[in-house]
Amino acid sequence: MANTKTVAIDKSQDFKIGLVYLAIDILVSVAAQLLLKRGMMELGEFEFSGGVSYLLSMINPMIIGGLILYACGTVGWLLCLTKLDLSFAYPAGTMQYLFIFLGAWMWFDENISLLRIAGLVVICIGVVVLALDMKKS
Repeated sequence: MANTKTVAIDKSQDFKIGLVYLAIDILVSVAAQLLLKRGMMELGEFEFSGGVSYLLSMINPMIIGGLILYACGTVGWLLCLTKLDLSFAYPAGTMQYLFIFLGAWMWFDENISLLRIAGLVVICIGVVVLALDMKKS
C-alpha cells in the first residue's frame, strides 16, 4: 500500500504533466484557430446556398491545416483531462483567448478596443485565481 507521501508526489507529478498537456492543447488550438481564420479570409464570404461545389472550394491548405491542428489540440485536451480536474482545466484553457486575441491583432490587424482589453484582463485574473486555488489542493 502506498504511503501518503508517495500519493502526494504522484498527484503533484500528474498535475505538472497535466499542465504540459494543457499548454500543448492551448498552443495547438490557437494555431488552429488562426489558420482557420486565414483560410476563411482567403476564401471569402461563406454561404450554404452554394452547395457541394462551394464546400469543395473550401479545401485550401490553411483550412486543412487548421482542421488537422484542431484535431491534434483535441488529443492534447483529452490527455489533459486524464491529469487535471475539469473544473480547473476548462477555465484555464480559456487562456486561448489571450493568444487568439494577440494573434488576431498581430496577423489580422483586428480592432483592439479598451472594452475588449478589459474583458481579457478579467478572464486572465479569473485564471490566476483558479491557479492559486489549485495550489491549495
